[in-house]
Amino acid sequence: MNKEDFNNYFELLPRQNWLTEKEDEMIKLISSCKNKEQKKLIFELLEDFRYVDYKLFNRYLENIADYIINDSGFKIENTQIVGMVMDSNPDSSQWILQLLKPILTKKGWNNVKITPEFHRAVRKMNKEGLTNLILIDEFIGSGQSVDGRLNYLEKEAKTEYKINACFLAGMENGINKVKSRFNDFKCLIPLKKGISDKYQSPLKEKAIQNMLDLENQLLPLINKKKLADYSFGFGKVEALYSSHGNAPNSVFPFFWWPYDVKKEFRNSLLIRNEAGLGL
Repeated sequence: MNKEDFNNYFELLPRQNWLTEKEDEMIKLISSCKNKEQKKLIFELLEDFRYVDYKLFNRYLENIADYIINDSGFKIENTQIVGMVMDSNPDSSQWILQLLKPILTKKGWNNVKITPEFHRAVRKMNKEGLTNLILIDEFIGSGQSVDGRLNYLEKEAKTEYKINACFLAGMENGINKVKSRFNDFKCLIPLKKGISDKYQSPLKEKAIQNMLDLENQLLPLINKKKLADYSFGFGKVEALYSSHGNAPNSVFPFFWWPYDVKKEFRNSLLIRNEAGLGL
């Protein structure tokens, strides 16, 4: 980075102090931009970024626990707190559920049923009468995965049920797509699209082209993972969010895609652990 780039970086730090520990990654990120317009776009997107550090994350977990106990309208006796998993691969919902356990215990809900696998929760609902479900996850992007879970629930349900949801963060478009299908829906950090909801024409079209040019620097295929499927974030949701955990694949891949077109490791600003993304 040149002097102007460093000045922009240091001006960003008071508002995005998580970047203080990302200087090397920032140097690599900004240095890979080909012109001032691309650099300006990256700095503007980072200005709007929502990063949840460890302390803030724990505070949001307290809010989720309070929602479950006080605001969901459900009683502990027939309630399940449910994750999103439908296979053997761990995901962010399992991480959230594990961290919620001691908080719920502290608040008096030690014996609430927690079911990380969604399909198992449906079976318990049918067999054990646990007919109040609260779907928990860190992030909702396009809403596609949530839609799939609700379709499965409607197909397999053999009894009446109510389902609520509580997400730490999520895209407004994805939230609006699914919230009417829940008895109640809560998202603590609703987000707009990073480019499409920020800029007006003709700046929007220019920003889109600059981001496409930046994505062209990334390796287009890693094993069977196609960059095209993640362009502008999975589902093209243009997310600007991460926590100290695993970055969502809904984030612009320029911030987390692990390899460039030369198959060199990028030391990316964010880390996304996903099966198949290693060479």
